[in-house]
Amino acid sequence: MDEVFWALLSGSSAVQSLVGERIFWGIAPQSAGLPYLVLNIISATDNPHMQGAGGFFQYRVQVDSYGADRSTARTLSRAARGEINGTRAGEIRLILFDAEREVFESGADGRPFRISQDYIVTWRPNHD
Repeated sequence: MDEVFWALLSGSSAVQSLVGERIFWGIAPQSAGLPYLVLNIISATDNPHMQGAGGFFQYRVQVDSYGADRSTARTLSRAARGEINGTRAGEIRLILFDAEREVFESGADGRPFRISQDYIVTWRPNHD
């Protein structure tokens, strides 16, 4: 799931035009220039049923759009949502936008503005 999700964002011309290769899982390096995306898996479940594991997994993936100001972070968050919301690709059966938060630490000069979006990702691994 990780590879396909990352490939959707890194392969998007709208996202690429804003961040280039600055899309990271977990944490961005301190040397990363703004703007950039950080992806995190918040939770995962395998949707079991009474006869065992169901084969479909659901992940909550947080996509953080960082920018020097609100406008830049907002533009990046819209590009990311436009690329992945409602998408089916490979083993990913469906990506759905779930929630959004805006984060800014007042009094923290030089800290980037962040817009966090949560997506529910339904995934079924191929076991060929």
